[in-house]
Amino acid sequence: MARTSRWNETDRAKLLKMVKGGVSEQEIRSNFKTKGPKGSARDMTAVEFAQQLKQAMVEAGDIKQETRKKEKVQAMVYKVTNTGRLTITDFGDLTGAKEGASFTLEKPRGRSKAWRLVPAE
Repeated sequence: MARTSRWNETDRAKLLKMVKGGVSEQEIRSNFKTKGPKGSARDMTAVEFAQQLKQAMVEAGDIKQETRKKEKVQAMVYKVTNTGRLTITDFGDLTGAKEGASFTLEKPRGRSKAWRLVPAE
């Protein structure tokens, strides 16, 4: 579940301005304080600094975030003919089998439902 940030947009803009001004990370982290688990003041952690800096750069337009585009892998569909034969047109390309090679079909083993195509010996 996402948490709300301890720092707002103006704080992040100030942080980005300090980074661009050449202020060291340790100084910036000590300037941005927050409450610790027991209520005492603590400095910004390195992880928080990195997260807030990235968010500030996104808000300023220095970097752009884009949703990841997944390429759908198109599954090849093979059909069984009415005589019970399976036609695999690209079998040689996929397996590297030479023309005239023989294979046997093995039943699934154990809980598996996958049939195995094994080179005949």
